[in-house]
Amino acid sequence: MQASRHAILIAMLMFACLLQANMTTAAVLTTAAMKGIFHDLTCSNAPWPKEQLEVADFNAQPATLALPDGAIGYRALSPSRHPNYLGRKALNIAILVDGKEAGSVKMTGDLRLYGDIACTTRRIGRHELLTAEDVTMIRRDITTLGDDLVRQPAAAIGKHITTALQPGDVLRTTQLDEPPLVNRGDMVTIIVQTPGLRASAPGEAKKTGGRGDVIRVKNLMSRKYILAKVIDAGVVRAEF
Repeated sequence: MQASRHAILIAMLMFACLLQANMTTAAVLTTAAMKGIFHDLTCSNAPWPKEQLEVADFNAQPATLALPDGAIGYRALSPSRHPNYLGRKALNIAILVDGKEAGSVKMTGDLRLYGDIACTTRRIGRHELLTAEDVTMIRRDITTLGDDLVRQPAAAIGKHITTALQPGDVLRTTQLDEPPLVNRGDMVTIIVQTPGLRASAPGEAKKTGGRGDVIRVKNLMSRKYILAKVIDAGVVRAEF
């Protein structure tokens, strides 16, 4: 009787070993791996480099997926319900093992755009001239910040600010003005140019102006007031 029980135990152990040897090794697709798949699919046709795009508030159902051993792939079963590149996305993904569908996952997440933008380092008053010490580059979420962001320090340094800003405020191109090339009361050279004539005369600016501005100028030779366009520092061209 004892020998019979012993033989049964041995047979059960051998069957268990054989069963384990024939089982397919399982792999687990983690939430982090699913987030990577979601990132790749949602960024595939975006007009920005992938490294500038990040996924926030990601969710996957199921959160993990057990898969048989093999080469893992994926394909989208349905396109995102939101056609815009940025914002909330929803995808239904088929997970493939050796080219065969082994499961599906519903994924949602916010696609966010990040970039290096110019920000202020101190409080800056209206009409102040920006210096290199006033501007720093910071990587930020710019998804909803618009298209008028300053992306290079050189685009802001030496410009006048049109509105007061606080430390850490984002700099925008619409807040910047070229510094005036002519100030009211400056002595200027008035250029008179026609198809057959080019002459110059001394003048006095009656208004401050930047490049391209049309200002009132007094011709010191004729004593008359004219309108002239600022073309360079201390140089204006008579407008006819």
